[in-house]
Amino acid sequence: MKKSLLLFYILATCNCISQTTTVTEKTTNQIKKDKMQYFNIELYKDWETDPAWSQTEDEKFLKKDNERLSLSYYDDKIQVERSSILNTYKKTAVYDKKTSLMRIFLTQFYQFSIGITKTYDETGLLINEVNNDKPYLFTLPQLIEKIKNENGADLEDRTQKSIVSRHVDQEIGKPIYEVYLRSKEYPDAKWEYFLIDGITGETLFITSYPTRSAKPKVPIYEYLKVLKQKKAEDNAYYKSYKGKHYTKKEWEIFEEEWHRKDEEQKNGRNFFWDNIFNK
Repeated sequence: MKKSLLLFYILATCNCISQTTTVTEKTTNQIKKDKMQYFNIELYKDWETDPAWSQTEDEKFLKKDNERLSLSYYDDKIQVERSSILNTYKKTAVYDKKTSLMRIFLTQFYQFSIGITKTYDETGLLINEVNNDKPYLFTLPQLIEKIKNENGADLEDRTQKSIVSRHVDQEIGKPIYEVYLRSKEYPDAKWEYFLIDGITGETLFITSYPTRSAKPKVPIYEYLKVLKQKKAEDNAYYKSYKGKHYTKKEWEIFEEEWHRKDEEQKNGRNFFWDNIFNK
């Protein structure tokens, strides 16, 4: 079931219009010169069976040093997932079972797609590309570096058992990263949560909660509550000045404008006296 859901997810991802590039005829002609990708079971003949998984006729699990491989056979497709026990990257290729030609290729970091997802037609020619990184001006390498510098955690290290996800959030109105780190004090009992702006890299929200709870907390909902409360405060009556009523947000704008004009006047006076003394 897990593999079937992943295959469905891969196919759905490739239909994401906002990030999809249809390969032009010119590009396709260039691709024709490249070697087409085929599934070849002989590539894994020196891999051994992974005893950590149950083997079936339709699913095989192999290992070689720190690398792991899963082979899933469907009615018309073969899915190959290659990962490592050390890092959090995974590469997935889907092949046509009849022709052995590659139909889809993607790379994942934790459970989300990164880089370019490529789709090929039944003849093995590239026909579609999805740029999974496009909305995230604050890039994944920058996120990894930020967490490493600020929190001392390596998101690429699978042994640290962190969790990372990202998506374009409609309610927040921007792309975001969600990072869950094991607490340094209580690694088995508490999560440290960080919500990070996918455009600026700003940390928007930090909280912590137990790893096991009868009523698990959804951190992003907590942040949305904070936003809702702030919006209500910003739009509520705050104070009056010279007969005009201001909300908190309006008052902040008024104060900012007042200070700006005050600075301009000060600069103007300084400029005037500078001219007097320079004559």
